[in-house]
Parts: sequence; C-alpha cells; structure tokens
Amino acid sequence: MALKSHANIGPKMARHTHQPPAAGAHQPAPAHLAEMLDSLSDGFMSIDKSWRFTYLNNTAERYLQQERQNLLGREIWQCYPDLVNSGYYRIYRHTAATGRPGCHTGYYAPLRTWFEARSFRHDEGITVLFRDVTREHEHAAQLEFEASHDYLTGLANRRSCMEALSRAVAGAALPSTPNDVSVAVLFIDLDHLKEVNDAFGHAAGDALLRNFSVRLTESLGPAFFAARVGGDEFVLLLRNTTNSAAEACAFAVLNALAMPFEISGRAISLSASIGIALMGEDPETAETLLSQADTAMYAAKSAGGLQVRTYDVILDRGVRNRVALRSDLRAAFAQNQFELHFQAQISLVDATLIGAEALLRWRHPERGLLTPDAFLALLLESPYEGVLVDWLLNAVCLHIAAWQKMGVTVPRISLNLSARQLLDMGLADRIHHAVRKHGISAAMLDVEITEDCLVSDIEMATSVLATMKQAGLSTSLDDFGAGYSSLSYLVRLPVDTLKIDKSFVRGLATSEKASAVIRGIVGLARSLGMKTIAEGVEHQHQADELKDAGCDAIQGYLVSRPLSAEAFVEFVRRR
Repeated sequence: MALKSHANIGPKMARHTHQPPAAGAHQPAPAHLAEMLDSLSDGFMSIDKSWRFTYLNNTAERYLQQERQNLLGREIWQCYPDLVNSGYYRIYRHTAATGRPGCHTGYYAPLRTWFEARSFRHDEGITVLFRDVTREHEHAAQLEFEASHDYLTGLANRRSCMEALSRAVAGAALPSTPNDVSVAVLFIDLDHLKEVNDAFGHAAGDALLRNFSVRLTESLGPAFFAARVGGDEFVLLLRNTTNSAAEACAFAVLNALAMPFEISGRAISLSASIGIALMGEDPETAETLLSQADTAMYAAKSAGGLQVRTYDVILDRGVRNRVALRSDLRAAFAQNQFELHFQAQISLVDATLIGAEALLRWRHPERGLLTPDAFLALLLESPYEGVLVDWLLNAVCLHIAAWQKMGVTVPRISLNLSARQLLDMGLADRIHHAVRKHGISAAMLDVEITEDCLVSDIEMATSVLATMKQAGLSTSLDDFGAGYSSLSYLVRLPVDTLKIDKSFVRGLATSEKASAVIRGIVGLARSLGMKTIAEGVEHQHQADELKDAGCDAIQGYLVSRPLSAEAFVEFVRRR
C-alpha cells in the first residue's frame, strides 16, 4: 500500500475526479466507475507495471492524507521510500510476478496507522485494496493485555506468571547454564490486608494494592518480572540469580514497605511475608517451584509476618503435618481431645490470686500435647471455628462450676476470642446461655480480645463489648502495644483491663525505653479507669520494676506455668 509521500508537494489542489493524469499515467476511469470506486469504504489504488499510480479513490486520499493529483503518474517507491523492503513491498512485487493475490497487515509509523492491504494483478499492473485497522488492532491488543495482566495493578496475572516461569525453568535446565546461578521465585503475601478492607473499605484496599505495585516495580526496576497471582499475593521471578541475591531482593521488598502508604488522607502501614524457592539440580516444573515458594511464605507468616523464609524439605514436612492435623480436627472434637490449661494472675499489691487465663491445648493421640501454635491457625480457618467457641465457653463454665462445688475460689477466668468470634452477632447470647446452663455468675468471665479485632470493625466491636459489659462480663485488651495501639479506639472501648505485651517486659533488662513505655501504658490505663496486667513475667526484677511502675498484676512463669485443671486447683489451694 502507499502512504504519506516524502516528496515536496505543491499548493493544495481542488479535488477533480476526472483531472487528466500526469504524463505516463493511464487515462482516468469512466465517470460511473469512478463514482462507484469513490463510494467504497476501502482505499482503492491502481499501479501500473512501472510502479506508477494510475488511480486512487476518495478513501485512499483520506487514508494517505494526500490528494490524488499529487500522486498520479508518480512511482510508489519514490513517493514512499519507507515501503521498500517492507511487507507491503514484498506482497506487491510477489503479486506482480506470480499473479497470486497477496495480503499484509502492518503498522506504518509516519501515519501512526495499522493498514490491512490486499493486492491483485491485472493486465496493466496491480490493484490494491486497503483499509485502516488501527481500532481493531488496538482492541485486540487491549484484549490480549487484559488476558495476560491483572486489571487492578497492571502487573502480569497468574497465567502470564506461569508462562514466564515455565520459560525460565526450561532455560535454566539447559546444559549451558552456569551451575552457580539459578531461577528463584519470591512469593509475597501482604499481611493484614483484610483488616484494611474491613476497616476502611475495599476501595482503600484496592488503592493500597495499586500503590504497593508501583512501589514494588520502582524499587526493583524493570529487570524483574512481577505478577499479582491472588488477592494480596504477588510473585517475583528472578533469572540467573543466587540464593543470597534472592534474599537481598526479598529484604528490599520489606524495606519498600517500611514507609506508610497515604490512602484517602490516611497513613496505612503494610508488612509482608515472603517465601523463596530456588530451582535445584533435579528437574522441576514451574508449578512445583511456585508451590515451594508458597510453602516457604506460609512458614514466614507462621513466624509472625514481616519475615523471609527459603524453602527446604523440612518446611515441606511442616506442610504435610498441617494437612494431617487439619484432617484430625473432626476426631478431636468428637473424641474430646481438647482441654484447657490455666495460668494464674496475681496482684502486685498483696500477691493474691485475681484470676487466671484459660489456654487451649490439644491432647493428640499420636503427637502428644499440642499448644495453639501448632493448630490454632488451622482450626480458625476450618468449619470448626464456631464449634470451638461453644466448646470453649462450655468448658470454662464447667470448670468454674466444678471448682465452686469443691470450695475452690477463683475470682475470674479469662478466655481468648478471635476477631471473627468477637464480631459474631450472637456471641453475647451464647455466653449468656453458657453461664445460665452451668449456674455461674457472668462476672466470673473475662473476654480477652486482640487489637486486630478492633481494626476489623471498631463499631461492631464496641457494640459487642458494651453488650457483654451490660451482661456483667469484664473484658481485657490482650498484647497491648504490639499492634496498632490507637488511642482513638481505646477511649471508645468499654474495656476493663490492658494486658501489657510481653515484649516490653522482656525489654526491661536491656532498654530504658521499655520501662518508659510500660509507665506510659499504666498511666494511660489509670486515666481511663482501667487495670493493667503484665504478661510474660519470668524474673523477680521484672516484677519489682512493674510494681514500681504502678502495674496492677502479673502473669508468667515467675508465678506459674500453664497448669492442667487438676494442677491448677492444687496451686490455688496452696496459695
């Protein structure tokens, strides 16, 4: 096809369909034929055996942005030297030489247009029909982009990720690849994104994902392949890398998250858990490598988040153990394998027992006594979470009732609830039913919540806690200072006790700041009419400093380890 001429064009001429052609050109088409050709939606041009234009219709003029009188009688290759050796050049010459029709679609940069051209031979040369297919091409390109990219972030999607990973694995398996370099996959899971969605809405969560994607690509550069493979899950693909380089990349991602994100006027902090898998000596598939990185990521998340873990077979055994434990949950409830242990809480004023925390244990028939670190996350993700709440309430009330019959006085028992459990609309009714069933006072129960409950839905949490307080229950805010610790929600909550996180207690021996923080928490609690309990107290000097800071009570190994119900009764009697 012909495109914008590079020859010098004279002043614009008026359009005359039957203007006599330039020297050497064929005579113009008859009037009725010219009118028909001008009505075509396709561009039409005729070229003689010397490659000179002999006819162009109106559409061809519009597409080429030239009046036909400037082109008629001139050689196409002189007017458009850009076409020489192009796809159009080849099909035109092939049609002229063989008589076979040709077809070519290509982009012509001078006109910024995609054209589809079809060539046909006739006795005096060739005829070309061509049309502008830019819109169709851009639409197809957009569809192709959408099929291979995430709509929200613009990063590659899971399908593109697997294709890129498969190519990288195949390339790394070639004999020419050096032994000291490999393919690495980084599986990134953003921590607590659900809480952001619940607290500020999904629009804020989406904005956070977009901003994170921008920060990720800007911090790593274009050499890295990045994909979003799930709601809050991202994958980085590193080629020709090493284990140390992959770990350095992972920590660079964590550093990129260190600065809070500004979303709708709010400063929102994010952290991430990152798993790394490197291609080993044995042949591996893309699916295997991604699964290994996913396994390592879950190990990082289980370690508390904001962690990096590299895959090894030990982690794989951990995954198999979790799968096995998940399948054992049904039998655990059916066969009453769960039990409660109790850790005492004593007053720093007179060393009297003020209560105890009920701690869940699983006496597994094969694995022995398991603490919540081994199974609680699985349980909360399973259909048995609701069953657990009923079991926990019933078990606590049952123990309290039994102790009362034995003449053993325990002022209060605390039990822990997750965010979803606290925000259950029927929670207050379930607690009321349990205490009434066992004939105990609701004042003997204390419900412990963590700060993630509050971030999930502060309004609902406040309403549920107020309802429980009206029913006579007390409430405690667990691990205070380890999470968001926002004063804006603290002043609104009907909470009776702040439990000072054990990290501050451990820091008393090495940091003056820890002591200052504890004194600040105690002063804050007193100003709000709340009590304080310090967790994780193991040494007498810690208890002495806490008492001097004005803390009300302590809990930890210095007082007692978690004890079975029978051992706890003996502990109370001895005191």
